[in-house]
Amino acid sequence: MNRLFLSIIAIFGLAGSAFAQVTSIELYKSPTCGCCKEWAKIMEEKGYTVNIHHQQDWTPIKQKHGMPPQLQSCHSAVIDGYLIEGHVPESDIARLLKERPDNIKGLAAPGMPQHSPGMARPGDKYKDFKVIAFDDQQHLSLYQQY
Repeated sequence: MNRLFLSIIAIFGLAGSAFAQVTSIELYKSPTCGCCKEWAKIMEEKGYTVNIHHQQDWTPIKQKHGMPPQLQSCHSAVIDGYLIEGHVPESDIARLLKERPDNIKGLAAPGMPQHSPGMARPGDKYKDFKVIAFDDQQHLSLYQQY
């Protein structure tokens, strides 16, 4: 989609996806991680602009956003103030950005789930993993199960 069309969608609220509200993702990843690149590609296909920051250590980003260490994955993304850790599906991010719950700091798909976006083969259904929400106090809750 071109930028003019995205702007029109955002102005008139015609889209159900998150890109109508937010178009920019700051992605922190290792320069050599291919699955992270695939996740970024999926997000771009959904209409987001992904700014990739190649780093060996992005612990300060995780700490700044209060991510519990047990949720760690191979990349971190910041989207409109929320931390998205790992291979979280775009539909969960869109839901988070639409609902904007006060009690959630971010979402995580811990580890590197085999059937998650960026890890699954194109066209495969997402399965066998959980998306976990976390809050300011590092309390965890199930956000979505695949």
